[in-house]
Amino acid sequence: MKAKTLLAIILLGFSVFQACQNTNNSATGAQQAAIDSSMEDHVITDTTALNRGADMSVFMNEAALGGMKEIELGKIAEKKSTNRLVRSFATTVVRDHSRIAERLKKLAESKRMTLPGTLPQADLAHIEEMKNMSAAAFDKHYIGMMVTDHIKSLDLFKSAATSGDTPLQNFAIRALRTLEAHYKTATELNEKLK
Repeated sequence: MKAKTLLAIILLGFSVFQACQNTNNSATGAQQAAIDSSMEDHVITDTTALNRGADMSVFMNEAALGGMKEIELGKIAEKKSTNRLVRSFATTVVRDHSRIAERLKKLAESKRMTLPGTLPQADLAHIEEMKNMSAAAFDKHYIGMMVTDHIKSLDLFKSAATSGDTPLQNFAIRALRTLEAHYKTATELNEKLK
């Protein structure tokens, strides 16, 4: 009798547990369509499957490409922008990311790794589109990109700062101070340009 009662309690508990697990958390079709349409212009990087910063080859590649893009856009902003604050920020970004790129190059050489030499075609095409924008539109777009790009960079470098490789950790920690300052300035400029 006790065995039957115990079995019934276990089955009841399992059924309740299973029922709780089967709640439908998915978005409705309309909600999902709204999410999808709002994300069309954004590239989403899923960092849950891969700790990008801790994987040295992924980190090196993404850090090099991100740095190249920041430098290229900064040089364009120095010439194209009519806003003194945006030009000053761009000059700082070019200077700081050039220094970070040199340190990254030395780190890559010490690890016998090759860094990418050019930006992907999609980035080059986007940069060309930006060159054709009016100065005011360029400033808003450029600073908005700097905010989102520095969020991605901070995520990448913070992950590398906790990797198991001491030279990589030291490089990432040193660069984080600069990236955080860039993010703060870009966020402030973004608010002023709205």
